[in-house]
Amino acid sequence: MDIKKVDDQFSVMAQPGNDDIEHLANAGFRTIIASRPRNETDDQPDTESLKNKAESLGITWYEIPVEPGKYAPEDIEAFASALQLSTDPVLGYCRTGKRAIHLWAYANAAYFSVADLLGKASAVGYDLEPLRSDLETYRDQVGKR
Repeated sequence: MDIKKVDDQFSVMAQPGNDDIEHLANAGFRTIIASRPRNETDDQPDTESLKNKAESLGITWYEIPVEPGKYAPEDIEAFASALQLSTDPVLGYCRTGKRAIHLWAYANAAYFSVADLLGKASAVGYDLEPLRSDLETYRDQVGKR
């Protein structure tokens, strides 16, 4: 289990297994945001059992399933809302962690500089430089609302 702490509120990891949920609770995570669609692959753990285990341990569970690279405004807004409503610390996951870190960056683009978001993601092994222009565009659009 490779948990990557992005900042004081948010960490990211690849797909956890059922046995990992108890470790996440013991590590202090109070919220999990799953960004992986159910039944995406045959070897994927059952999302419902992950959710049930998490909730039985007092962890709040959100599902914001997205396909890789397809982040609709409603997905980003749902992720941002989950972050705002959540008790820290929050763990985001998908198959590799990439969708979770992308959604985190979009959700925070209106509040932090894009350079800062890219730096935090890079520090934990995710290169978001290819998203720079999209993040800046999204930040500008959200700022006009």
